[in-house]
Amino acid sequence: MYGSARQARGFSLLELVVVVCAVAILAGVALDRLLPLVGRAQRAAFLQVRSELSSALLLEAADRITRGETATLPELAATNPMTLLLEPPANYVGSFEWPDETEIPRASWYYDEHLGRLGYRVGRHTRFAPGTGPAELIELEVAFVYQDRDGDGVFDAAGDRFDGLRLTPVHAYDWPD
Repeated sequence: MYGSARQARGFSLLELVVVVCAVAILAGVALDRLLPLVGRAQRAAFLQVRSELSSALLLEAADRITRGETATLPELAATNPMTLLLEPPANYVGSFEWPDETEIPRASWYYDEHLGRLGYRVGRHTRFAPGTGPAELIELEVAFVYQDRDGDGVFDAAGDRFDGLRLTPVHAYDWPD
């Protein structure tokens, strides 16, 4: 009679501890498997937006060339490339005169008007290595690339050859897959 009443009361403390430990181990294994996927998704989203920006810069340059406005191409190096997109990405927080990078949300884009740079604050759970730059930040500049055929250091639409616009990192970084 005592044995059946005791079994009806519920779990013993030891059984509860074993279940809690098993759940904690499973949660730890799941997090260990899922967090790298979050970092990989952030990297893929960064590369996608960067590619879209590069395409938008080249399309704007092609548009200006076809309209006969080749002399205005160097101006593109001083503009915010996000303005060339039909719709900026959802994680673009805006253009700022003096941005405080610590106030920018992680995994977000912004434009530094003072320096003329596009910034991306890297999110958590990534394998990002900053190299020579800030710890959690990628800064990109629009580089106007041309062959200075007359050697005067100034783009001349009639004599120099336009080679493109490129988003170049200001600081070296490594962000493996």
